[in-house]
Amino acid sequence: MRLATVLRNRFTPVVVAFAALQLMMLITMPAENLTLYGDYAYYYELASYSDQGKLPFIDYWSEYPPLFPFLSVAVYQLSGGSGGSYHSFVLALGLLMAAASVGNLVLIIGLARRLHGEEKAERLAWLYALLFVPLVYTWWSFDALAVFCLLLTLDLLLAGRERWSAVVMGLGVLAKLVPALVFLAVVRTRSWRRCAVYGLIAFALVAAVVGPLLAAGGEMAAASFLFPFRRPAWQTVWALLEGNLSTGLLGSPADHLDLANATGQGGVAGLLGWVPLVALAALYGVALWRTRLDNRPERIIAFVCLALVLFFLLSKGWSQQWQCYLYPLLLLVLPIQRGLLFVVGLSLVNLAEWPVLLSRGLNDWLYLTVPLRTAILALLAVVLWRRVKA
Repeated sequence: MRLATVLRNRFTPVVVAFAALQLMMLITMPAENLTLYGDYAYYYELASYSDQGKLPFIDYWSEYPPLFPFLSVAVYQLSGGSGGSYHSFVLALGLLMAAASVGNLVLIIGLARRLHGEEKAERLAWLYALLFVPLVYTWWSFDALAVFCLLLTLDLLLAGRERWSAVVMGLGVLAKLVPALVFLAVVRTRSWRRCAVYGLIAFALVAAVVGPLLAAGGEMAAASFLFPFRRPAWQTVWALLEGNLSTGLLGSPADHLDLANATGQGGVAGLLGWVPLVALAALYGVALWRTRLDNRPERIIAFVCLALVLFFLLSKGWSQQWQCYLYPLLLLVLPIQRGLLFVVGLSLVNLAEWPVLLSRGLNDWLYLTVPLRTAILALLAVVLWRRVKA
């Protein structure tokens, strides 16, 4: 495509402005300030173990799936390793996350055009570009990368490129488990043969990474993969039931060198650990049985959004960066005013929780923020259910 054609595209200004905003923030703000309330410093310290020849899943356990821990090691080494600095690490990783974030905007535009046409897609693009939460979490976490995998998986699926969609979903699962929720839509809209092929492709890709890591890391790798099921509840109603008012922070990076720290602990959420899992499976079963998607793009995206909200409602933990997965889907499937209302409401509650309250040690306020967030998500689940039910 010629440059003149690109420059005449009605979506070029919003994409350029969004990319320029992120680049300007990255190059002008001090690294320590830009990432103050996020996890970049935590990533940096973990990646620095590579100077000693230590790798995630093999020499220390990781709470994240394999893609990002190894990617952060590569970024750390390419940005100078022990001879570099935190600033260079933030610049390198920030450029990567900013690229993923811009990619998310481009994918949102493509999906919005498919669902709503050019005019509404342009409005949604500007609206998403102005949202604070996706922007700030570009510098606070790596979730922009997993969001990119989720949106690209959906985009390829709706375009009929199912095998490539399965490949991207497999990569997404290696970053975060959330992209796997797209498979529920595949089950609901495709024949069993096509579902089997889709699932086998994604599974084979994941197994090709997980298998060698288990062979090389043994107990350390096994503990890493099992840790999400073993960790105590945090920032949810389950955490409140067991009186746990701590955040999802896991201590210092040095704790990852000790396998004993990956075993988790009990409590009410531990004793009832199967209850939310069984409830979630039951709700997914009802959703698969009662929904009518008819292979329509807007219903498929709404269904994936519903699956995501149900997961958030019944998960034993909550991390603020999970908002980044939800907001693009909400803006795509709900009327603009209603979608924006949910986005702003959830953003205010979650930002009040972190960083406003929890960073100042005001953890007792979780008894307010957790029920508020849960109520909003429950209302959102009802709204989405009405859009997909038969």
